[in-house]
Amino acid sequence: MVTISHRIASLLVGGCLIATASGVALADDHPAYISRQDVNGEIFKRPSTKKEPDGTGTALDAVTFTSKDKKFSSGMYQAGPEHEDHMAGYEDNEFIYLIKGSIKLTSADGTVILVGPGEAATIPKGWKGHWDTDGYTKLWVTYDPGAKANAK
Repeated sequence: MVTISHRIASLLVGGCLIATASGVALADDHPAYISRQDVNGEIFKRPSTKKEPDGTGTALDAVTFTSKDKKFSSGMYQAGPEHEDHMAGYEDNEFIYLIKGSIKLTSADGTVILVGPGEAATIPKGWKGHWDTDGYTKLWVTYDPGAKANAK
């Protein structure tokens, strides 16, 4: 059973990491919730979970919140092994909290950060580097001040 420290759980809930039973909440409508069962994988059984081809497998993305202006969103994501190059710049600001697995973030200047279960990192928009993993599950929050309200 995966547990999240009370402090991190409070941070995530306070930071609007929220979900409704039907899937996605919009800002200013209703609060939503990610339960312990969801954190342990039940969230990926929701009909609203997106399945995306990912290397040799399928990544699962459960978006739990999207602000009405589309600038802020949160959810939970599960992926298998991947190597991603972000030399053109990371697309938005992203906070990640790892539930399972690990991610190696190598910045363009050679700085390496290894994020493991129970650890968090924030990746700034425009970050340049490489993302390597043998697989992971994360809670995520993204913010993109340049996002357009009519974007998907």
